[in-house]
Amino acid sequence: MKKIAIVIAILISIPHAALASGETIGSLSHIHQVKVQGKKILLGTHEGLYQYIGADKVLRMSPEVFDVMGLSVDGRRIYASGHPGPGSKFPEPVGLVLSTNGGKDWKMVSLQGTVDFHLLESSGSELYGADSQSGDLLYSSDLGKRWASRGKNTFSDIALNPAGKGDALALSQGKLFGTKDSFKTSSAIPLKIQLTQIEWNSKRLVASSGANLLISSDMGRTWKKQYSFKNPIGILAHSNELLVAVVGSQVWKSSNEGRTFALAE
Repeated sequence: MKKIAIVIAILISIPHAALASGETIGSLSHIHQVKVQGKKILLGTHEGLYQYIGADKVLRMSPEVFDVMGLSVDGRRIYASGHPGPGSKFPEPVGLVLSTNGGKDWKMVSLQGTVDFHLLESSGSELYGADSQSGDLLYSSDLGKRWASRGKNTFSDIALNPAGKGDALALSQGKLFGTKDSFKTSSAIPLKIQLTQIEWNSKRLVASSGANLLISSDMGRTWKKQYSFKNPIGILAHSNELLVAVVGSQVWKSSNEGRTFALAE
């Protein structure tokens, strides 16, 4: 997926210092996902779940060693999926697991031994997951306990409306689609621009288009440029407190909805 390729490029460009310490980003072989919990920047990596402190420091959040291919954060809930690592108690593939204490402990929720989510998004009781095994998009309305298939996944990113169940937006080849029935049906939202990432917090919609950060207050029908970087935005991640943009080899953060950014160091 595009997200994975971009973040791997970050690893290549950062010096591999102190490889044995496990405390620098250079010690991680692959970063698959970047998410935000409160003011913490989380990394889903081949070696497990980490917190990003800066280019020269990361902190292991979970004693469970597993390949975190899918990662989603909703308040205290951290959902993950992937493959077990050495000594892990998880099955292969992991299915959906949940932590409510910052990754210290994990509960097996569902789909153990059958599903490996690479795209995973959540809000409230709703989750969407793109299964790398079947290629299907799966939907759950009960915190991941039961799932329904929505057919083959064609979306690169999904953003759930935190204020409306069944209401979501998704991107497919840069085009924006919306649903009111959890993607039983969807319709295109005509735009003159192409979007690469989309996020939906309790305040507004945020998206990227090339090097531009965009915001929308009308359910994605119109967009306004909020900020411009010198290079294309690779990944967007958010909480209500923090917005993070990965640009090239740099991780930028904003605490004012993207009006200004500073390097995450």
